[in-house]
Amino acid sequence: MKTLIAFTMPLLMSASFALASLCLAQTPLRPAEQVQLTAAGSGANLGITRLLAAAFTAQNPQILIEVPGSIGTRGAIEAVTEGAISLGLISRPLKEEEKAQGLVAQPYARTAIVIGAHPSVKEDTLTAQEVVEIFKGIKTKWQDGNQIVVQAREKSDSGFLVLANALPGFKEAYTESHEAKRWILYYNDQDANQALTSVPFAIGVTDLGMTTTEHLKIKILKLNGIAPAPETIRTGVYPLSRQLSFIYRADALSPEAKAFLDYAASKAGIALLEANGYISAQ
Repeated sequence: MKTLIAFTMPLLMSASFALASLCLAQTPLRPAEQVQLTAAGSGANLGITRLLAAAFTAQNPQILIEVPGSIGTRGAIEAVTEGAISLGLISRPLKEEEKAQGLVAQPYARTAIVIGAHPSVKEDTLTAQEVVEIFKGIKTKWQDGNQIVVQAREKSDSGFLVLANALPGFKEAYTESHEAKRWILYYNDQDANQALTSVPFAIGVTDLGMTTTEHLKIKILKLNGIAPAPETIRTGVYPLSRQLSFIYRADALSPEAKAFLDYAASKAGIALLEANGYISAQ
């Protein structure tokens, strides 16, 4: 009997060791902890940044880029300055006083600023003078007699600033109408775009990239007969565009955030930008 026990014990121990080894081999290795970054700011950047972030994470699953709703360019600058987010998204150049706070901008794309309308609008082009007259309240009806419904933005909106700099008379017309409280004002890109898609005979200002990446049903009007497109922006034939940039604190750029910025400037990132109607800043 003692001989049998002595013989079977090594076998049991060997079997237990083999079972434990098998269980250990079948237990998946715990993945490395995922690093999460937040990139937030201007609504003009959201659609394309989300596409870049998804493509980047597909190649780098250990880094997740969260892109929440719009907090505006001003919100991005404040959040990055305070260290609340890793990367800010802005749709205008940094001011000198903002650079003095240690902020660095990395431009990554340019897109056309466009005069957009509800699909019910029959016109397909406006002259620059007609745009000024509409926002001044002089031209009030479309060619078919329907009332023009103007959807405006706040004075600091980067798209309206582009029009103010590029179209003679627009700044004065908009300022007068703004003071007279003539138009409905929207305070972020997404709300303004939603109004253009839902209000018949509406007109407003948006950009070509947002209409593509957010699949917006907005009619893009030609300006002086010229359609907004990457090639007309590059040549300067179409005069309205804005630059999109990432911003960060010079003393707080993490390796993960830098890897994302490098991806946006890579061949894969540039291809994604161009596929959605953007011009790479590279």
